[in-house]
Amino acid sequence: MFGFFKRKRPHVYSQWITPLLEFSSDTAKFYEAIEEGFKAWQLPELVTERIIYKDGSFLSPGREYLRVRRESLIFDIVSAKFGASWWWFSCRSSVLQRSLRGWEIIVFLAAVGAFAASYIYTFGPVIGGVALASTLLMLLTVMVAARSWNGLDDLLLRLPVIGALYEAVFRAESYYRDDTRRMYVSVVDFLVREKVREFAAAAGFNDVQFHQVSDIQQITTFTDRMTSFADMVAEKAAEKAGQAVEHLAKAGQEGIKNLLR
Repeated sequence: MFGFFKRKRPHVYSQWITPLLEFSSDTAKFYEAIEEGFKAWQLPELVTERIIYKDGSFLSPGREYLRVRRESLIFDIVSAKFGASWWWFSCRSSVLQRSLRGWEIIVFLAAVGAFAASYIYTFGPVIGGVALASTLLMLLTVMVAARSWNGLDDLLLRLPVIGALYEAVFRAESYYRDDTRRMYVSVVDFLVREKVREFAAAAGFNDVQFHQVSDIQQITTFTDRMTSFADMVAEKAAEKAGQAVEHLAKAGQEGIKNLLR
């Protein structure tokens, strides 16, 4: 029923990995050096956070990554030990594409209906209608203004239902948006490589090789998987609800026909 609204698969731009033998580094200092580099270059709209990717199941140990995020573009960066003698650095850049899902439209319409009912019940049909129109106009104004207000733009994008509507209606893809995204990919990738060379040179490693990965995958975190699972359950529930409403409507029509006979 809502296949058109299913979540899109992540689009991965690139990934490289650098293995170093008989090498050791400080992961926390490496991540801090990258964050300081972003501040020195004054790159706008970048948000950094530490995330844990599980090595296997939910109960398995995890590994800390530095995630750099701008809108839907993310960079997952890692510096970690491998085995007894190896150390590796890696950087993966990708876009976690988001699409407007059917259950989000249903929730939005239900919320609007609930607000309309509460306004009309509280203020009457005339004043309640004006209050509802003013609320929707204010929401529309906020979404239009958010495109030039980075903090508000990021906040709206992260909201579960409003964010999807905002992204689908007010943030259409353009050449400039795509070029800007690719510039961030180039600049962030360059900075991370420079920090890898810097940390390697401090330990006497001057010949650093960056191996490009061809079969790239974007792995989701446990939270992402739980969100996708919740979305799937919500979609199925909305589909069943739609079928139930359709069945009741048909039953009602048949009942009316029988009464008119």
